[in-house]
Amino acid sequence: MEIKLGGAQATAQATASLRRLRDRVDTQRAGEPAALIVLVGRGRPYRDGDVTVVPLTSMGP
Repeated sequence: MEIKLGGAQATAQATASLRRLRDRVDTQRAGEPAALIVLVGRGRPYRDGDVTVVPLTSMGP
């Protein structure tokens, strides 16, 4: 999970960063990541391929 409170560019950078990290994980030892998530400040939840972007405002109390 990455947390980005910036705009679209920061979200895109976080998405790319998570994908690079996933590609470096030894899945033979650690298994596949359960999820790739970018937590952002606001907006609507959406998927960007294999990454889920979740706004903080959509999370419950």
